Amino acid sequence: MDPTSSHVNGTHSLWRIFGLNAALMVVLGGLFLASQWFDVREQEMRRLELLDTQLHISTEQLIANVSREMMVLERVLSSEGKELWRGSLDSALGRHPSLVSLMVVPFADYRGSSLRQIGVGRSCSWQLTQPEAQALPGRSSLLFGSALPLASGQPGLPFYRHMDIEGMSWLLIGCLDFSEARSLLANPNSDDGQRLRLFSTNGLLLFSSPQEHALGVTGKLPLSSMANMGKYISERGVRRYHVPGFDGRPRMAAGSYIAPLKLFSVVSQPLSSLWWLWWNRIWFGMLLGGIFLVVLVVVVARAERKRAERHDELEGALESMTARSRTLVTLMDNLPGVVYRIEVNTGVLTFISNGSAELFGRSAESLVGAGITLTELIHQEDRQSVSAARHWAMCAQMRHEQVFRIIADHERWVLDRSVMIEGEDGVRYWEGLLLDISAHKESERQLDFLARHDALTGLYNRKAFMAAADERVAAGGLMIYADIDRFSTVNDGLGHEAGDQLLVAVGERLHRLLPPGGLVARLGADEFGLYLPHGNDDPAQVVEEIQQKVERPFTILGRPLIISLTAGYVLSETNGDAQALMLNADVALYHAKSRGDHALRWESSLDKHVASRMTLEQDLRQAIGSEQLYLHYQPQLDSQGELQGVEALLRWQHPELGMISPAQFIPLAEETGLIFRLGRFVLEEACAQMVRWQDAGLHMPRMAVNLSARQLTSGYENEVFGVLESQKLSPTRLEVEVTETLLIQDMEGGLAVLGALRELGVRVALDDFGQGYSSLSYLSSLPLDVLKVDRSFVMKMDAVAGSDGGIRCPNQQAIQLVGAVISLGHSLGHEIVAEGVETDVQFEELKRLGCDTYQGYLLARPMSAEAILERFSVNA
Repeated sequence: MDPTSSHVNGTHSLWRIFGLNAALMVVLGGLFLASQWFDVREQEMRRLELLDTQLHISTEQLIANVSREMMVLERVLSSEGKELWRGSLDSALGRHPSLVSLMVVPFADYRGSSLRQIGVGRSCSWQLTQPEAQALPGRSSLLFGSALPLASGQPGLPFYRHMDIEGMSWLLIGCLDFSEARSLLANPNSDDGQRLRLFSTNGLLLFSSPQEHALGVTGKLPLSSMANMGKYISERGVRRYHVPGFDGRPRMAAGSYIAPLKLFSVVSQPLSSLWWLWWNRIWFGMLLGGIFLVVLVVVVARAERKRAERHDELEGALESMTARSRTLVTLMDNLPGVVYRIEVNTGVLTFISNGSAELFGRSAESLVGAGITLTELIHQEDRQSVSAARHWAMCAQMRHEQVFRIIADHERWVLDRSVMIEGEDGVRYWEGLLLDISAHKESERQLDFLARHDALTGLYNRKAFMAAADERVAAGGLMIYADIDRFSTVNDGLGHEAGDQLLVAVGERLHRLLPPGGLVARLGADEFGLYLPHGNDDPAQVVEEIQQKVERPFTILGRPLIISLTAGYVLSETNGDAQALMLNADVALYHAKSRGDHALRWESSLDKHVASRMTLEQDLRQAIGSEQLYLHYQPQLDSQGELQGVEALLRWQHPELGMISPAQFIPLAEETGLIFRLGRFVLEEACAQMVRWQDAGLHMPRMAVNLSARQLTSGYENEVFGVLESQKLSPTRLEVEVTETLLIQDMEGGLAVLGALRELGVRVALDDFGQGYSSLSYLSSLPLDVLKVDRSFVMKMDAVAGSDGGIRCPNQQAIQLVGAVISLGHSLGHEIVAEGVETDVQFEELKRLGCDTYQGYLLARPMSAEAILERFSVNA
């Protein structure tokens, strides 16, 4: 899923909820406002209806009063003479303010043509139709006519009454002016815009409270308004309607028809007056709704902000997961194995990845759907153990992890990691990953071999030789300690490659000479050890035969080479000690070389050689304080020939014995404790030389010095820090080298010292990797920066083809082994330095394998400080 679309959808979801809530609020608010509006209007309309009813009642009460007055007037007139009638009429007119006109005429003159009328008050025109006149006799109530304008212009409402006085019919005519009855028809709410009005059927405005418009004809309603009133108001009672008022404002009204008077009563008020009443009702609800919407907006905004923050987190996590997913897909595509699924009950393959073609030599299509079980693909000898392990893992509900062999074009080892799951169909499956670890198994086999054998010759190393000899000395035998005479001459004259080939050839020849049950080992640089089972032959003769056969010519680098072998030997009796035998044979060899003998059998008198070793020790003590000891430096270069550093190599120029090999005096120094003084000398001189080079314009990236096992003691890091501080040298430019063999002697103490050095910034290198007794089991726990591949590995990367020699070609097995070491070192984050690079084939293969730094005669031999400056300075 696109995180952006997810965020947008989430945002839309929140605002959609807000929109729905807002819409609901609007609908509910609209319903509330509408209901309140209709309620206010209904309430006001009822009030208008009540006022109209009161107006109606007041009008009828006025008419009733007038009717009673007319009845009284009729009796008064009946009892008086005509000459007194005017006074009675005037008196009646004065008692009723609304009566503005009264007159009496003979009934026969109802048309208004009589001149015998008696009247008081305002002049009032009147019209009485014949049917109306004929209906008057016998009528007890007044007959009201249509409204007519008075002489003053004001409208009046005429009424008629038939009187029979002294046998003569008279017509009593009166006129009402409703404007004079204002106290009776007053409007208490006129300030709110309410209007009380009376209209005649002919549209004349008879009464208005308050009076804002002219009455009578001037205030006459237009025909359209009369039509609306006739539409809404009938004789059946009050009706509600809306009409525009005289002021042009929309008004709501309640009206009724007063049938006896032929009048319309109308009570109205402006619609605008409802808004304030409506607002008084709704403001609190609207306030609550507004508060709710504001709170909702705040809640949605906060939720959106949190969602955005969460989205950012999820987007980052998703990007990380996507990157990891891409990495996983890449790894899956390049894994030397397959992913599979099998049914638990049947074991039939239901899925297998395309890697099956490489692992099993069969395509995924040929395996899935053919009813093939995974068991059929497992090596027959491993099937039972795999089945038992799967059954145990299933019962324990644990992950199954096992190493076994499979059937392929050749023996392959796989690591199976699988878990049991239950599918949607209820069927249980094993889902797992088969990793091809054949190369790892081969590496383990080779490393196990290297742990017990010499990497160069393939013979037993010292440790394995002594262990095997311990098992055999109980029966007695012959222990031989031999070395090649003048071997350094071969190295110096023909190069280390020739020396290595010679060592291999000697080892192979010695191995062929072994009788059944015999042992041979490479004990040192040019030293070999042999153990032969006890026989009847003369030991001296046996040693001589071996020397003679070894001293036959060898072909090294295309040229014949004859060497000699000096040996010391000792015959063991039953229940002997292999270590003691080896020491005695070594003593015999030492004396044989000192005397120039070809071979020498050990005797107890030879132990005096210890005295000569004491002499060498004394000479070494004197050499430390003199100028006999000095350093040479072998450059370390990258693939482009750029200088990466140098390794400091200690040399001893004895005034009498000449150049003494470090292989002779370093072990002596370690035994006697002089190694501490030697180590201090090397460290101080190397650091001082770094400063001198710096002053001369040569920047040396780093200086590597070798440490012995005895130097790896608590507090050594303080000594290093003191030397660096005195020379003002950065710790990162110093590198200390230790070997596996030395480190394993005191693992705990050595790791502590190396860890402290790394904390200071000093680089740590593991020298001669593969030559010692250790394996890879603890390599990841070592505090290392550099892994140095032993020169014996590098030498095997090319081989001589043909008996005549000289033609070199890559040795794929050795190249793969070195490649595995380089890959292992890189996976642990270490820099890789290859030692003993002496041929172009070795150099090119190492470059192809990704080696970082190179050291060997092909690139540069050990040289003095001055030679280093001359070769690598900027000016040079």
